[in-house]
Amino acid sequence: MVKRTYTSPVRAAGARETHAAILRAAESLFVERGYVQTTVAGIAERAGVALNTVYTSVGGKPAIVEALAVEGTEDEGIQASLAAVHVATEPREVLRLTAESTGAITRRHEAILTVLFDNATADPAVAAAAEQAIKRYREHLSVIAEHLVGLGAVHTDEVRTEQVLWFFFGQTAWKTVRGFGWSWTEGAEWLTAQAASALLP
Repeated sequence: MVKRTYTSPVRAAGARETHAAILRAAESLFVERGYVQTTVAGIAERAGVALNTVYTSVGGKPAIVEALAVEGTEDEGIQASLAAVHVATEPREVLRLTAESTGAITRRHEAILTVLFDNATADPAVAAAAEQAIKRYREHLSVIAEHLVGLGAVHTDEVRTEQVLWFFFGQTAWKTVRGFGWSWTEGAEWLTAQAASALLP
């Protein structure tokens, strides 16, 4: 006789809420104290859960920072943005949409992006998470580069086009324009113009 397994929807929802609470607590502590100074016990206390719950729900600090990085690069807005880019046939519109979407996603995940890049030299786990976040980010930009090349809109190949997109729409670019005190809209408009100047004939 095969034993049936049953997963309670209420229990599953509770597990997701606990998981999310742990990630939010960790994110806030990483920002406040830095990755090295934050403890799993502190995360548990901030999330309002038992210490063992942190380990069973997410894991230790390396697993937590990795989960936060994945959360940012799997933002539900990414696929929607790529779909919008895919149907756009005017090159400048493609670049405008790229600026708009990368800015929106960077804004939503600004805290963890700051943690990853400010603490990358402090711990190998953070460095690995940052590297994976960059890899996934650039993979998304590669899709846009392929689309631009397919439109015959640029005078470079896919590799160079992706590199230019990363230069103007990567996390460092957004951090720079925001550091100037520019609004997200001002930053998007300027970065779009610069990318267009670099890529379009």
